[in-house]
Amino acid sequence: MALAFDLTSSFLNLPNLQPLTLRITGQADQAIAKAIDEPADWKDPDQAGGQVLEGDTIFVWPKIFTPIKPPLGALLIDADGTAWTILAVTGTDVVNTWDARCRNLAVAYGLNNVASVYKATYAKSAAGEAVATYAATIIGIPARFQPIDVTEQILEDAEWPKTTYHVILGIDIFAPGIPVEPASADYRLVDSAGRHFRIMKYTRAERIDALPIAECVLVIEGSEGGAEDRVSSSGA
Repeated sequence: MALAFDLTSSFLNLPNLQPLTLRITGQADQAIAKAIDEPADWKDPDQAGGQVLEGDTIFVWPKIFTPIKPPLGALLIDADGTAWTILAVTGTDVVNTWDARCRNLAVAYGLNNVASVYKATYAKSAAGEAVATYAATIIGIPARFQPIDVTEQILEDAEWPKTTYHVILGIDIFAPGIPVEPASADYRLVDSAGRHFRIMKYTRAERIDALPIAECVLVIEGSEGGAEDRVSSSGA
């Protein structure tokens, strides 16, 4: 028969303990008075020049503070206010603790790492054509714009470079549960320079271990009412 020891009192006397807050969607926050953590291991998973950071750590705390096992995707808020997403939880019966492997995902703060979401509304022109007008729906989103491909295309007998971007977003811009068809051209991202990016594809929104990515093309301003968007490597 396995022996179980409650070493909670010993744990609570360890040095360098910190308070945490357990945040579970739809529930009141739960206070964890004392926990210990490992130094975070930071990486640049999307090769974004150090502008998109992924930090992994492990938090350990006595079960007396949260008797029920925390669900995956819940947040642990540390003493500095940093939010860590729980990726895995293990209960250690010998010492009566929870061990949670957590990740912090963030776009580094900077004036060039900001985006806004614009949504189209449509009205008919005098000629009866549908003309889109874009207005901001979300502003100040942490975002990293990374060009990934440039190709040439012919539009109205002129050659234009089409630049495709991956935009790594600090939040899920379509949460919670907003139905979206990016290819319909209803949504655009606008960067700090005022350039518009048509969202063509949106991925990783449901993952708790990675930030969402919008695949976009850079468009020429003023072409919203035309039959097709002109795409350029330099905004207007």
